[in-house]
This record gives sequence, C-alpha cells and structure tokens, in this order.
Amino acid sequence: MSAVRVRRLGRSGLGVVSLGLPLVMFLLLAVFAPDFFALQNIANVNSQITALLIVALGQLIVALAGGIDISVGSVVSLTSVLIVIVQPALAVPAALAAACAIGFANGIGVAVFNVHPLVMTLASMTFVQGLALLFVSSAGGMTPTAVVTLARANLGGFPAAFFWCVAAVAAVSVILYKSRFGLRVFAIGANAQSAALSGVGVGGPRIACYVLCSIGAAIAGIYLTGRISTGDPTLGQAFGLDSVAAIALGGVQLSGGVGSVAGAVMGTITLGLIANGMNLLGVSPFFHAVVTGVLLLGAISLQRRKVIGV
Repeated sequence: MSAVRVRRLGRSGLGVVSLGLPLVMFLLLAVFAPDFFALQNIANVNSQITALLIVALGQLIVALAGGIDISVGSVVSLTSVLIVIVQPALAVPAALAAACAIGFANGIGVAVFNVHPLVMTLASMTFVQGLALLFVSSAGGMTPTAVVTLARANLGGFPAAFFWCVAAVAAVSVILYKSRFGLRVFAIGANAQSAALSGVGVGGPRIACYVLCSIGAAIAGIYLTGRISTGDPTLGQAFGLDSVAAIALGGVQLSGGVGSVAGAVMGTITLGLIANGMNLLGVSPFFHAVVTGVLLLGAISLQRRKVIGV
C-alpha cells in the first residue's frame, strides 16, 4: 500500500478491503445460507464474536503502539481456570490481577529490556498456558452464578453479548480518542523516536498498552467461562491468531500508528461471519484455521511497512 493511499485513509486505516469484506460475506451468506437470518442464528453470531471482539480491541491498542501480543489466548485460558478454582467472591479480581501481571511483564520485556514483542509474548504465552494446564488439566469446575448471569442474561430483548460488545467498544474508544494516552499511543506507533524527541514518554504508554491488552483478554475469558459455565484450560487457544487477523483485516497497521476501533469491529465481524457461514454450510470447523491463516497473510501483505511488531 502506497504512502499516498495511507495518507488518504488517515490514521483509521479503513479502506475497501476492511469495509468491503463484511459486506461481501453478508451477501454471500444471504444467498447461500437461508438460515442466516433466523433470529437464533443472529444471536449465535453475536455471542460468537463477542469474546473475539473484546480480545481484538485489546490487540488493537498494542498494535497501534507498534507491538503485538500473541499471549492473549493463554490469558483467556488462565482466566477461565481461575474463575472456577478461586473462591467465587475473589475469582474475577484474581483473574484481572493475573492479567495485569502478565501484561506488565510483557510491557517491561518489550519497553525496558527491548525484547522483540513476538519473542516476549511467545514466551509468556507458553508459560501462562502451561500454568493454566498445571492448575486444571481438563475442562471442569463450577462457574460463579454471577458470572453466568452476566454472560447469559437478556435485557430489553437484547442478549448480554450485545451489551458486552457495546461496553468494550465504548471503553476502548474513550481510551484511544478521548484521552491524552490515546494520542501518545498513536504518536509512538507512528514514530517512537520522533515522539520521544517531542517530549512524549515512550516506555510507560507501551507498558500500559500490554496491560490493557491482557485485561481485555481476561474480560473475554470471564465472558466465555460464563457462557459455557465451566473452566477450560484450552479455551483461548485460537485467540492469538484470530485477534491479530481481525485487526489486520480491519486495516490496522501492525507496524503501528494506523488503525481504528471501527476497523477492529469490521475485522471481527468478517471472521465471525466466516465461522458462522462454515457452520451453516456444513464445512469442517478445522478448515476455519486455514481460512484465517490465508486471510491474515493477505492482510499483512497490504501493510505499508516492511518491519512488523517493533
């Protein structure tokens, strides 16, 4: 993608691909999957994309600062485990605290010790996933009633998943567009050296980005655990790849500085429609990972910089 093209799109990154893919998928499903418009299916799509959207919004924050976090899936899994093994009153605080610690460790590794984000988050991904399996080797346990209620309740005819999505989009929009922190994130992602010379602190915001990303993964883990009403140490296995694919499809530049909440939403909807379409058409679920990988490769091929994740 040329520099002229990027300037025309501005820092949102939205373009023909990010806006057109969801529309194309919608039209294809409308034609080839008659059950797509069933109310139950629409509700299922909303529920399926909620967790991915929350994780993708956290991934967006890190990507805008020029980083990447592939440990988010392990954070989802560890959260699911903690929700069922910790006392109900402390389960959610414990999961959020663990996520903050993981994000802080990732941020310190990247911002202070200059470890490449892929290497740092790969290491933490492996460690955290091992920790989750050490606590609980297989799915099981009881989810606190309050968590189940928050994930499954209906309000005014709308499922809880809808409100989780709205809350996540609103929160990240405020962080990125209505705060000085958001301005610093965009500045750091566009050119960290120039930002530092302009008096913008680089290390602190970068660390905060990884903390926020991990918190997002933990919130997604809380939602998913409430949906399935049990703990699962492998619950987040696909989120590392899927969250990166979602933001890339939404026009977010993985090299930093360009991207938007709307783009993350569009990319997530695209992946959600693909997964739902495969279910409706009877395509093997194992093929979903193949399609996601191809889409991620295609989206990254359109990136304007050659260095990703620094």
